[in-house]
Amino acid sequence: MMKPEEIAAYIGAAAWLPQIATWLYHRFIRPSVRLVPNQYAEAGFTSFGPIFNLRMAFFAENKDLVIDGMELTLRHEDGDTRILRWAGLGETFSEITDAAGNKQIVGRDQSPIAIKVGTQSFLEKFVRFQEPRYHEGDRPLIQALVAHFNYLKQSKPTTYVADALASKELFSLLEARKKSFWWKAGRYDVEMRLTSPQMFNLLNSHFHFELTKNDVSLLEKNVTALETDLRNIISSNLPDFQAQPLYWNWANVDVHRQTDA
Repeated sequence: MMKPEEIAAYIGAAAWLPQIATWLYHRFIRPSVRLVPNQYAEAGFTSFGPIFNLRMAFFAENKDLVIDGMELTLRHEDGDTRILRWAGLGETFSEITDAAGNKQIVGRDQSPIAIKVGTQSFLEKFVRFQEPRYHEGDRPLIQALVAHFNYLKQSKPTTYVADALASKELFSLLEARKKSFWWKAGRYDVEMRLTSPQMFNLLNSHFHFELTKNDVSLLEKNVTALETDLRNIISSNLPDFQAQPLYWNWANVDVHRQTDA
């Protein structure tokens, strides 16, 4: 027969069981994140290189999750594969329409450092993806052009703008940017990858879209705008300079969701 003090000890230990169970649950149960992409996305090409913009909703299950990285792997039907990483985040707080039908959107843009997805409500973000490889090659060419421009400004103050526009540094940057255009007609299978300090499961991370020949032709017109953009930037150092009009075309594509196996 158990002694009274033994019964009390068992009762005291049992009182801790709910807390222990809760601690074990939070310690060992992984959160899951479910992605829901919008039905439309934007494919683009500008001075920032190849771009893919997509609005997405994030749902967390089991536990809240901090996301500190987001990448897209785009695989063309011919096997060509490209990796894009998040470069910007947009969030819409409200949309107001006046009596005339004009819309005013209140939102904010932020640099992608980290986002938190909670279990109590979903998170919606407009994510702008760009190609890291493009920027890795573009950065030293920009630095060379800026260094040459500053040298010309000091040594040839009356002709430095014209000399910069005719420089091999500008030509090298422009040619490298033109060669970075890789969009082509056909189907692209997309895999989303997220990173986090926590262990987690990712759900619904695959989708696909198609670019038509007309889409690619539209985007290729942006290649000619690359020179206009650079010339506007350099020539803005001249007094009374009027910038040439600059337009970037975008291809709006349908996003087809796939259920992960």
